[in-house]
Formats: sequence, structure tokens, C-alpha cells
Amino acid sequence: MSGELSTGVSQSRRRRAGKKVKRHPWDWYVEQEWVTERLLDSAPIDHDVTVLDPCCGQGNIVRALRGRGIAAFGMDMFDRGAPHFLGAHDFLGNQRCLLEGGGDLSIICNPPFSYQNGQMAFGLAERFARRALEIATHQVATLLPLKWLASQGRYRLFSELTPAGVWILCERPSMPPGDQIEALGDKAYARGKIDYMWVLWDKRRRPHVDDRGQPFAPIYWIPPRDIET
Repeated sequence: MSGELSTGVSQSRRRRAGKKVKRHPWDWYVEQEWVTERLLDSAPIDHDVTVLDPCCGQGNIVRALRGRGIAAFGMDMFDRGAPHFLGAHDFLGNQRCLLEGGGDLSIICNPPFSYQNGQMAFGLAERFARRALEIATHQVATLLPLKWLASQGRYRLFSELTPAGVWILCERPSMPPGDQIEALGDKAYARGKIDYMWVLWDKRRRPHVDDRGQPFAPIYWIPPRDIET
């Protein structure tokens, strides 16, 4: 589970607590299971297809999916104790794993955003999305900062591969670095500071088109957990 740093705990608060948090060198930031559960509550996710999380971290997305009866498996660059882990694997590398080689497959993940092996990696999340769309036969859902939509560089991605929809999390998730969760204790999952969304593609369906023939993605709002729908 890799994403942009958003522990929900300000730098000043961490310094006062004597627990300064450094950026994880592989962009391993951990969302809680409720983030995936809210996607399943709100979006038309296919429950009858095998799902792969190619950057599963400790496996919270896999756990949430399996909690809803979905056959989900995880991979990552490193074995971090995730359940149903298929092995260490570089999703952007040249080799493919068995699940990527054939059969019905969806991909749901929190991709690394911009940092790998301690170095800035521009366009990293887009590379994950494009590779997922090459491999998946059904759906691809990626958890990303809301600002990811506003990008001149990603216009081609959205115009060529238009999402089926965007689901905005109105409750900001907290995503502490995975190697700091124990040290942060009860501050690890304080209220988040960054807006996130799920971007969903469905390869079996044509994109929505407006009256001018332009493709577009509908936007939906996922209510906070304390608001019943």
C-alpha cells in the first residue's frame, strides 16, 4: 500500500512528540481497510473477478476485499507480511506473474506516488495506472490524491484511457509510513490532511460521452463514515 505521505499528524506535532517522521524511501504509506470498504460500498466493483494488488504493502486492501468475499491477492517489491501474498515482484519490471498472464483479472491498489529507492520518480503513479490497464481484463481502481486529476502531463492518459468514474473520499484518510506506525502509536491514524479519491477504469465499457462527443468521467462523493446514506 503505497501512496503520498499524509499521516494526518503535522510536522510540528511530531517534533513535539519527539517522533519526527521521514519520507519512506519506497513510498510505502498505509491506508486503513475502511478506505477500500468505502470504495466497495459506493462503486460498481465486480465481485466475481480475481483481484490483484500489485503494491500491497502489509495487505490492507487484500484484507478488505476478502472481507467482502472477493478473491484477492497481493504482490509487492518487498514481503511485508501481507496475507495471500504471491511473492516479491516488480510490477513495472519486465517479468510477469501468473495472475498477470491470463484469465479474468481486476487490479485495485494504492500505487506509489513519486518516490522509489530513496529517489524522486516523476510520473510513477501514472506508470502504475498504465501498466495496470495493460494487464487487467476488467477493472482498475487506484487510490490517489485528488490533485492528481489536475495535471497537464496526464491529459493524454485521461483522454486516451477515460475513467469510468471518480469517487472522492469526503473523509480524508490518514496514511502513515508503514515502518513508523508502531512508533507513532495512537497518532499514526489521526485525521488526514490530504484529499484522496478512487479512480476507476472499466475496460469492458465504453467511456461516457457528452453531447459534443467528448468523453468524460462522472464524479461521485463518498460520504464520511459517520454519515449514513
